[in-house]
Amino acid sequence: MQCTQCNSDNVQRLSLVYEQGTQNISATSRTTTNYGFGQGFSRGTTTTTGKSQSITAMKAAPPNKKKIIIPIVLIVIGLFLMKQGELWALVIAGFGGYLFYAYFNYNRNVYPRLYADWEKSWLCNKCGAIYLQ
Repeated sequence: MQCTQCNSDNVQRLSLVYEQGTQNISATSRTTTNYGFGQGFSRGTTTTTGKSQSITAMKAAPPNKKKIIIPIVLIVIGLFLMKQGELWALVIAGFGGYLFYAYFNYNRNVYPRLYADWEKSWLCNKCGAIYLQ
């Protein structure tokens, strides 16, 4: 396999670049505080979770699906306000319905093709080009 830009054979699949450059983080720390002279203390536990990514992994990230929670919230708010007698609530509910349809259509028709292309894409480690093979 060679890069289509510089003909280097130093290439990797995007999925591998993404996986190697992404780390899930989970850390727990415990704290004890003494208020002096042995008079009382408090204890606490803090848990931190997250994700750490290299810049290259961010560049190689797979496409995202559209989250339909925002359109659903807009529809619910619009319906609630319509029940209250607010006329402009129909616009909010209608816009939420439009977004729901658009996002659902994207997730069903566009996203699968983008993801399939991502799975067949490569990154050149010499020139940084991303290309479909």
